Amino acid sequence: MKFLAPFLLLFASTFAYAQSESNNTIFPYHHQLKFSLFPLHDPMNSGFEFSYERQYNQRWATQLAFTILSNGLHEMFDTEKEYHGFKGQRISIEQKYFYPTRRQRSIRKYFAADLNWLEAHTIRTTYSETTPVNPVDRMNIDRTTVSLNFKYGYEIAVAKRFVLDLSAGPGLKYRKISNDKNYVGGWRSDSDVNKVYAPREEMAANFVISVKIGYMF
Repeated sequence: MKFLAPFLLLFASTFAYAQSESNNTIFPYHHQLKFSLFPLHDPMNSGFEFSYERQYNQRWATQLAFTILSNGLHEMFDTEKEYHGFKGQRISIEQKYFYPTRRQRSIRKYFAADLNWLEAHTIRTTYSETTPVNPVDRMNIDRTTVSLNFKYGYEIAVAKRFVLDLSAGPGLKYRKISNDKNYVGGWRSDSDVNKVYAPREEMAANFVISVKIGYMF
């Protein structure tokens, strides 16, 4: 919860000083429902992401997103079924500030702060050359990730009620990885396990790219 506190304060303060209406005739709607295109192709955190954005004056908007993590299309192309049972969720809150402009354009520039929380679980199974049918190694892997990113983006009106949302930016992430090392056969070497799947906590640099298509109403 300590990661959410700054954003909750920002969320409350912007509501307190927000103007109630927008006079933009190109983006006259205050609500957007969006679907993200990138998680479908994310090799690490694939899934289906849906978001809702509320613009409560000409400069400020808040977006909430929820992602259902799933192997989805990846399992169709994973012939060895090495990773399976992948599940989890990601919750995001993004505060946007639209860059002031004197002219009404079909493209709006914005700056945003984006906070994400992810919980994921997957199972890793491997097979030896002598026993290609039954798995000889099985491991449950759990990941928790909290990330904060600062992004620059565009909202582009592509039709009367449709919008394309493009953004990217750097940030930091905290990641915790754990596993149970529950081997069926145990042929995998310890060095391989410790290098790739060792339990650890770490801070790392992060960079995100987002592409969303939305419906305004």
